[in-house]
Amino acid sequence: MLHTVATGTALLVSLAATAAVPSSSSASAPTPRRVAVEIVSANGSGCPAGSTRVSASPGGKSFKIAYNEFTASTGPGAAVLDFRKNCQLALDVSLPKGWTWAISRVVGTGSANLRDGATGMQAASYYWSGHSATGGRIVNRFTGPVSGGWQRSNRIAKKRLEYLPCGERRHLNVNFELRVQAGSSTGTNWLAMDSTSSSDFHVVWKRC
Repeated sequence: MLHTVATGTALLVSLAATAAVPSSSSASAPTPRRVAVEIVSANGSGCPAGSTRVSASPGGKSFKIAYNEFTASTGPGAAVLDFRKNCQLALDVSLPKGWTWAISRVVGTGSANLRDGATGMQAASYYWSGHSATGGRIVNRFTGPVSGGWQRSNRIAKKRLEYLPCGERRHLNVNFELRVQAGSSTGTNWLAMDSTSSSDFHVVWKRC
């Protein structure tokens, strides 16, 4: 059963972790466990209070972030700074003893209306707090004309997987950005991750 709570307050999502170990050698899959992912904070022009939600897959293979008011736009009715919107989340992750995981794939969905001559960009980055380098950065670009729904799937190379250090409890910091440039176009352009959109984070498990 999925549990969804708005980010106006801290959120606890429990899921059963039953994913297999990502190696050919192997230890058997873990018995069902409880995993906690708590949203500590949500900041940015793309996620005002109460507009962002999280739900977790019952099989422990992914978690989903959904938005209600995350739209970058240009043209009539758009404010000067509306061409760029961002949302930064801090997640507190607690894993079963003896196990750790890393983000292996990010699937983003949204909608767009980009006229001929306009461009858009969706970017995401994430890292474990205390690490000096960004764990991963994903950039997806759009060139008008584009109209309707979109989906982008980005797989993380095995050598770039960033596992939570075993035995430690750190925040997973996730930052999203949407950007629209009008270019030579006229009229309204927008790129959105709204109420029908989400970012799905697929994870891979391993024993410590």
